[in-house]
Amino acid sequence: MRRVAILMALPLLLILACSPSVWGAEGEKINIFDPADIPLGIWSIVVFVILLTVLKKYAWGPILEGLQKREHNIESAVREAQQARDEAQRLRDQLQREVDKAHEKVRDILDEGRRDAQRMTDEMIAKARTEIQAERDRLRREIEMARDQALHELWKQAADLATMISAKAIRRQLSAEDHRRLVDEALAELQGAGKAGRG
Repeated sequence: MRRVAILMALPLLLILACSPSVWGAEGEKINIFDPADIPLGIWSIVVFVILLTVLKKYAWGPILEGLQKREHNIESAVREAQQARDEAQRLRDQLQREVDKAHEKVRDILDEGRRDAQRMTDEMIAKARTEIQAERDRLRREIEMARDQALHELWKQAADLATMISAKAIRRQLSAEDHRRLVDEALAELQGAGKAGRG
């Protein structure tokens, strides 16, 4: 900036240095357009052209070049900023899509987990019901077999008792007292047979 100020002040100094009023006599006015003062006019034009060339080469050229470079840099920075903003927006959109996909996957996983848990629960309940029904059927069969065995044993003992009573009755004539005694004996034998069968 200081260099530019010095280069701008330089033409003013040259113009003042070459000005006819500086070189003229006191009180004398010089007109550079007067034919008598043509050499002075020519020198003024030469100085002006030299000054214009120097300024163009060393002041305006670098200033214009610097301004163009700065404008180019600003345009590049604006383009880069726009590209960065577009890239950031693209990344933000991509990230949002990935987050949405992740949320959807989590929902799907949770739904699948619930379905699996429900299916396993239903399978376990069905298996438990099947096992309970099988156990009931087995117990029912065992109870029926035990009942049939007990009835069979009871019929067998009743037949044995009837056979025994008949055999004793045939051997002798029964009185009321004998009859009671035979029944008591048969009952005692039946009870003894029942205890022996349980033991």
